[in-house]
Amino acid sequence: MTQEEYRGLVRLYREEIRKAEAHLELRLATVVRDNKKCFYKYIKNKKRAKESLHPLLDVRGNIANKDKEKTEVL
Repeated sequence: MTQEEYRGLVRLYREEIRKAEAHLELRLATVVRDNKKCFYKYIKNKKRAKESLHPLLDVRGNIANKDKEKTEVL
C-alpha cells in the first residue's frame, strides 16, 4: 500500500466516522424526550476530563492540597 492510498483510506474512514457520529447525535436528539438517560450518558462521555491543579504554596509557604485552599491561594 502506498502512502497516497493510505491517506485516501484515512480520509474515507474519517468521513465515515463523522457521518456515524452525526447519525448518532440526530437519533439521540429525536429520542431525548423518551430516553433522557442515553442523552446525558452521551453528553457525559463528550465532556473532557476534569483536571485538578497540583498542590500550591501560599504566601506563608504552606502547601494547599484541597480545592478550597487552592482557590484561596489563587
